[in-house]
Amino acid sequence: MELEAITTETQLCTVFMLEFNSLPGWTCHPEAAGFDVLVVHEDGRQIGVEAKLALNAKVADQILPSLGDEFYGRPGPDHRLVIVSRVTEASAGIMKMLEHLGVRVLVATKYSRVKGCSHGFSIQSELFWPEKEIPRWGHSNRMFDWWPTERCRVPSVVTTLPAGVPSPVRLTLWKESALRVIAQMRQQGFITAKQIASYGIGVTAWTQAPGSKPGWLARGTSRGQWIETEHMPAFDKQHPDVYALAVEEVAAKATAPLELCP
Repeated sequence: MELEAITTETQLCTVFMLEFNSLPGWTCHPEAAGFDVLVVHEDGRQIGVEAKLALNAKVADQILPSLGDEFYGRPGPDHRLVIVSRVTEASAGIMKMLEHLGVRVLVATKYSRVKGCSHGFSIQSELFWPEKEIPRWGHSNRMFDWWPTERCRVPSVVTTLPAGVPSPVRLTLWKESALRVIAQMRQQGFITAKQIASYGIGVTAWTQAPGSKPGWLARGTSRGQWIETEHMPAFDKQHPDVYALAVEEVAAKATAPLELCP
């Protein structure tokens, strides 16, 4: 049976993450830190990945850091990688440019195995064989180390979000804090501006709607208290696993014994 071609970036990411997650110590986080995939090793090492069906200037713009990022010490991964389904004669020059700039490019390949044909990237061979310092015929460059001042923030849990989709729903640091705000508000029946600010996010987005849009929260029965309205974005539905973790954290904090100051 003929193996179907990869026709979407989501399929490309799925094949990539399945293969990378099988390697000891590595975990793939879809749609994290501004990348299609953020791959993280248990020792902290990171690889930022962008996916495209075919190489073009847009993916070069997406994978390379913005001007000034290094000067301002913005977080970034140790390595940068582009995965594609094919490289044509027209895009071979872009691949050469990215490789010279320190960005590896991996192309999905069809493999024949005992159980049938499948797509793969030969990650163990292509990315990590050069680190073994064992002679090998052909391409054997190590991944360039971008040596960031600060690495990308890793999500608290591995989400089930699809990677490589248009306008993706991403789990950001702000959204993780927002989920904790929602969990605490639902646990106690209200929230205060001080409690919202304690999670490191601004209060205005919650209590003051921009323009003619309805507010997320409404004034409660007691002064200083805010309660949820039907206009609250469904962050908990977007990230149910992270919200469940937030609920556990809030519940544990509420039941923790008080510590008396000496």
